[in-house]
Amino acid sequence: MPKITLNGQEVEVADGLNLIQAAESVGVTIPHYCYHPGLPIDGNCRMCLTEVEGARGPQIACNTFVKEGMVVHTDTPAVEKMRKGVQEFLLLNHPIDCPVCDQAGECKLQDYYMEYGQYDNRSMVSKVEKKKVVDLGPTVVLDQERCILCSRCVRFCESVTETGELVIANRGDHSAIEAFPGMELDNPYSVNVVDLCPVGALTSKDFRFKQRVWFLQSTKSVCTGCAKGCAINADHKEGVVYRYRPRHNPQVNSYWMCDEGRFSYKAINENRLRSALIEGREVPFGTALDAVVTKLKSIVEIYGAESIAVVGSPHSTVEDNFLLDRLAKDVLATPNFWAVALTPDGSHDDFLRRADKTPNRNGIRFLGYNDDAESLKAALASGKVRMLIMMNTDLLTEGDPSWQEALAKVPTTVMFATHGTPGARKVGITLPVAMHAEKFGSFVQENGVLQKIMRAYDPSGDVLPEWEAIGMLAGRLGKSLGYDDMEQIWDDLQKAYPALAGQTFYGLPEHGLSLPTRASAAPVAAAP
Repeated sequence: MPKITLNGQEVEVADGLNLIQAAESVGVTIPHYCYHPGLPIDGNCRMCLTEVEGARGPQIACNTFVKEGMVVHTDTPAVEKMRKGVQEFLLLNHPIDCPVCDQAGECKLQDYYMEYGQYDNRSMVSKVEKKKVVDLGPTVVLDQERCILCSRCVRFCESVTETGELVIANRGDHSAIEAFPGMELDNPYSVNVVDLCPVGALTSKDFRFKQRVWFLQSTKSVCTGCAKGCAINADHKEGVVYRYRPRHNPQVNSYWMCDEGRFSYKAINENRLRSALIEGREVPFGTALDAVVTKLKSIVEIYGAESIAVVGSPHSTVEDNFLLDRLAKDVLATPNFWAVALTPDGSHDDFLRRADKTPNRNGIRFLGYNDDAESLKAALASGKVRMLIMMNTDLLTEGDPSWQEALAKVPTTVMFATHGTPGARKVGITLPVAMHAEKFGSFVQENGVLQKIMRAYDPSGDVLPEWEAIGMLAGRLGKSLGYDDMEQIWDDLQKAYPALAGQTFYGLPEHGLSLPTRASAAPVAAAP
């Protein structure tokens, strides 16, 4: 690892880093616009100019790589003067429409102006006027006047999606981002250019003018749109999620996410089930829970525990499925438990989108659940199952007609449901449960990386996280599972599964924990 002198202090940094990365690794920020670690280096904005002793003139930090003995200055009067000059140049033709710009509060022009800006406009000529509200495609709007021509969006379309929709057209101060003639920005990852834009030139049609960003809170989470499990930030206000943004995770999604997953946030806000239902009629949560207990006791007394079937879900967290497993084994003593989802395969590619649209299929496999849907269907069709308990899985409205025939053989159905689907309103008893933004937990994505999700806000109405609802049900059956918070669940998880030994929920690594394959994931013993 090379040693360099940065602003008079000798530091040791990783080999192969450029000066922006090296400085950041020791807590020094070098301002920049065009540089992005996920894109090829362009070096056009000049905001990252630094002084390197022995070099011929100022050097751009994005394309200057560390070497042993290098002496670098990022805070000298000369460097600050250069940055002020760059800022003044970038603002010469900028419309300064911050009050109506969606990027206000997240804009690097604003941030760097306050730190390095020229506060007196010396220009004596009129600003060059360019096009506003340019429709680039179904998801993104361009304001050419705000653009600083950093070329991030162009490089993304060239090197990441390799679709090449965007170009820089014209010359001099008339240069502008445009769609290539005959094309529009319509690839499955198009909104990433909005995340990349350091100013307010590219804005999302979906988020445009919905919220000021300083009113939003941001919570680390995971996209549940498919098995890839992209790391995200969920931005929300007063119990409403307004957008997802990709969060860097080198093990999973790098810096990106697909548009399909990005817009899946809408499911958190729409058609939610907020009250318990009995035969489609809203009732207090406790009343519905008592009805479940009464039915359970009656059926077990007459037909035995083997007449109860329990079904978990790859749409629910590891922790929720773990507690459902404990409910089946330790409380109900039934051998009939599965975790299936009949969610049909969807769009996919060789980048981030996966055909499997469940976020935790590997999680239920890690827990050792039987995920064979056909064996579940056969058990239901046999007529021996007198009560079916489903968690976050709507078998009534998913799958082919043979499922409806099998379910018709089951007299009593109970569902833990997040949404007011036709199936949730058709079953005998429905208990409302939380979505991922409303609880803590974890998912295991397609490559076996377990990632935690953090609760953005408390659920409303009678909604509870599944694990809490399961715990209440077990308690009313006289067998408390003994869990009051996530860490208590993880105390037992890490004892039961060797791959989790010594882990705590809040101590999980930022970029996730790699788990073994299904063959080696079986627990050492049943949970205590």
